[in-house]
Amino acid sequence: MELRQLRYFTVVAKLGSISQAAQELHIAQPALTRQIQKLEEDVGVILLERTGRGVKPTDAGTQFLIDAEKLLDDAITARQRAVRASRGECGTLSLALPVIQNAAPSITGLLKRFKKEAPHVGITLHHLISEVQLAMIAQGQLDAGFLLFRPQNDPLFDGVPVFKERMLFAYPAEWTWPENKKPEYLRDLQDLDFIWIPRTAAPAWHDRLIHCFFDAGFTPRSVMQGVDAVSMLTLVSAGMGCTIVAEGTRYLAPPNVAFLQLKDLNLEQEWELVWRKNRCSEVLKRLISMI
Repeated sequence: MELRQLRYFTVVAKLGSISQAAQELHIAQPALTRQIQKLEEDVGVILLERTGRGVKPTDAGTQFLIDAEKLLDDAITARQRAVRASRGECGTLSLALPVIQNAAPSITGLLKRFKKEAPHVGITLHHLISEVQLAMIAQGQLDAGFLLFRPQNDPLFDGVPVFKERMLFAYPAEWTWPENKKPEYLRDLQDLDFIWIPRTAAPAWHDRLIHCFFDAGFTPRSVMQGVDAVSMLTLVSAGMGCTIVAEGTRYLAPPNVAFLQLKDLNLEQEWELVWRKNRCSEVLKRLISMI
């Protein structure tokens, strides 16, 4: 059974004439008759019966006409969807943000533009730490993720920069400063209790911070550790010490945490959209092209 046979049958059944149908379909009448006979052989029942004025569907043909029209409509829809999918205009995307990231304008703006250009694409957004994102992307459980600290030498992944955030000095708002002079440089933090992150949490980022501190002549006096920015800010809020965090996290901080920009704290956190190199759908390519 072929789609063209279904189309031939529906035209014949609606017109009630093989000769008229042959003219509309631009096919020779004997060839059309053979196709209808072949269709009846494939289905195993008589679909059309001859009358004095032409042909009309049998009971089986009446039911078959209903189903054939549905199949033809589905075929048209399937073709349209395939074409849209080839242009990245339909399908689904499974994306992720880190747990601490709260609707960064660069990301929400990108998703808003994408939805406007590809309204038929469904998006599922997860909140996962960067390490879990990378594992799920590698396993094919996520299409891509907005994250930090992609392993630069891992050939499995690819990525494109999305936005950058400057780093800020965070401290308890209740702290007072000698002669009311707030710190201006990293070295001014030398004698302060510092809240640090363990190197295992983000090795590459930890090492970049260490190099930045070293170049500035600052050796942090680590008194406590937090596993992420939220836990570090919680310790700052409790008066346990000060720390360095990305600017975007200030909106997650308790109200009794204050922030300063230091003149020689020139590090930036670089956010990327990361995906698996050999698993980049047309939908994902369309999103990437908009960054």
